[in-house]
Formats: sequence, C-alpha cells, structure tokens
Amino acid sequence: MKKESFEFSNIFSPIAEDFEERKNRIGEKKGGKDMAFNEEYHLEGRPEWICDLYLELDKYIMALKPDIKKEHLQTYIKYSFSGLLFAYIIIRKRGEILKIWAKVPYSNLKGPVPLFVRDYEDTSRRPGVMITFDDQRDYLSGKSAMLSTTFEVLESAFKSLTGKRVTKPKEPIAVFKTSSVTLSVDNDGYIEVNFKIHKSQKILLEKILQDTIYK
Repeated sequence: MKKESFEFSNIFSPIAEDFEERKNRIGEKKGGKDMAFNEEYHLEGRPEWICDLYLELDKYIMALKPDIKKEHLQTYIKYSFSGLLFAYIIIRKRGEILKIWAKVPYSNLKGPVPLFVRDYEDTSRRPGVMITFDDQRDYLSGKSAMLSTTFEVLESAFKSLTGKRVTKPKEPIAVFKTSSVTLSVDNDGYIEVNFKIHKSQKILLEKILQDTIYK
C-alpha cells in the first residue's frame, strides 16, 4: 500500500500569523528522521495552553528583529542575534512546564519583580533570569500581565545586545591666548581655579560651565 506523504516545508514559519494552523499540524507526522529537533518534536503531546504560550513567545521574539536566528536543539529552543544568545525556551516532556531564560541581569529589571521571574545567575554562572510557567490556572487568569512582564524581560535581553550606546566624544575646549588661568592649593587639599576670559568669548565660557559647574 502506498503511504500518504505530507509536505512540511511551510508549516513552521518563524513568525506565524495563524496559530491554529501550526497547532493543528503538530503531531500529524510521527516517527522517522523528520522528528529530529524541530517545533513538532518540542510540542508533541504538550497541553494546549503550553503550545499557545510557546507560540505567543516565539512570535514576539522573532518579531524583535528580522535577523534573529532560531535553533531547535534537543533540550531547548535557542534564540540568537549576530551569533550571540539572548534567550532560550525549555518545554518539559514531563509535567506542564515551560521555562524561558533571558540574558538580562536580575538587578536591571524595573519595579516589583513577580515570583515567576527569578535570578538565575548563580545557577547558570552568567547574568540572566529564568521565567517559569507551571500552573495553567495561574497563567490563564493572569495571562495578559504575565505575558506583558515576559515580553519586557525579553526586550531588555535583546536590547542588551543591540542597544548599547556609544558615547559621543566631547569637543575639546579651545584655548585662546587672551584667556588666563591661575591655580592655588589650599591647606585642606582643595584646588582653587580662577580663570579670566574676555566677554567676547561667550561660546568658550558656555563650554567651560557646561562641562564643569552645570555637569
């Protein structure tokens, strides 16, 4: 008997707009080499709320930047940008548990941190937090707030890779022959600085005040 074949080339797109289509296809094909470490492998047999949660998280992460790379490994799903890991998702095969690790120091999180988000630096030996979803009732009743918190953490982790500010070098203060500076050291160790600038050099005066007194 000729076996029916399935086409899986477009099932698991990185950013799926139709969650139901992806969920319905999970588990259609079982066994064989095609099972090796893909979305189907991680979601097979998982409760519907876990699958929904994963798809929500995956969609958000992949929408952060077009060049984000996702890899399905044996024990987790890895997300990286420019070769740098910033998050991964673990879906436990036993029990109803989904965990997501984000590379952001716990101390960087703003406001009161919910209990489902914990500092993971001591365990992983690198800065990061672990977010745990292990209760369907808690998740469904507080879905909006829990996802909002998780999205903020993921965004912080991603921005830590891409949002580093480059300090613009300050323009050096020009020295004019018409200006004079005198220094004197007091007995208490403080240095007193006196300078004399012509009234026509307003720009120079503003720069000195901006970089000293007003700073």
